[in-house]
Amino acid sequence: MRLTPEPFRDFVPYTSLSALKVIHTGRVLKRALEIVQQYGSDSARTSRAQALAKSLSTADLAIEISPAPVAELDVSALSPETRATIGSRVLGLYFHQLHGQGPWFLDLRPRHFAWDAARRTLSFFPSGLWYEPDPDFRRRVQSLYQGFYRHDQRALAAGVELYSWDSRPLAGFSQRIEQLLRDHFGAGEATEIHFSIAQFRATFDRIFQETANSRAKLHPELTFLGVGLVGLYLTLEHLHVPLDPRRAFEASAAVRD
Repeated sequence: MRLTPEPFRDFVPYTSLSALKVIHTGRVLKRALEIVQQYGSDSARTSRAQALAKSLSTADLAIEISPAPVAELDVSALSPETRATIGSRVLGLYFHQLHGQGPWFLDLRPRHFAWDAARRTLSFFPSGLWYEPDPDFRRRVQSLYQGFYRHDQRALAAGVELYSWDSRPLAGFSQRIEQLLRDHFGAGEATEIHFSIAQFRATFDRIFQETANSRAKLHPELTFLGVGLVGLYLTLEHLHVPLDPRRAFEASAAVRD
């Protein structure tokens, strides 16, 4: 863990040790160092944050991009209905980035969101932890969600390939990893779920163990998607309300389509 570059170290406590066995270490470290090099460039962050603000406005997503850091999201005095509204918008931001053409701002922890009760607006401060995903990787992650939420087996197969990247796993791996991913996603029906970072870590630990046992390797960029998911789960767990990720996915996909 000492080799983990800043600013990724904050996310290490939520990572399974099994993940270290299934990554292309050299490629992941190289990409992480590239991200760290741009981390201190506020001009690069600002220009990309402005582009995100424009795309959010075009998509009619009710999220404001803050030009400066915000106070950490405090939901203690908010009603369940308001917290559900916040959760829906945070999910909307996550899927908007997934379906967009711009960079991914990875740090979605509660410290970067603020709620204005008087105006009923959610603000997000995009930190310097961002990167430009490979276009093919972005499409395959989109396919993974599409496969589960729309019961599209062809799309699902394209997404599952991310878990055996540049490797030759043992026979039957795709079927086994698909089932584990189904356990993580759920049945794919339009039902609300409570987000739990502990459950997130437990399900992915099983995925990593299966990947290691089957001699497979993950696509290098899954590491950075994982960083984004950790922050997402921490924020959604913080809200303590059930949420519908499939609805947020479909709303974002409709804008893209």
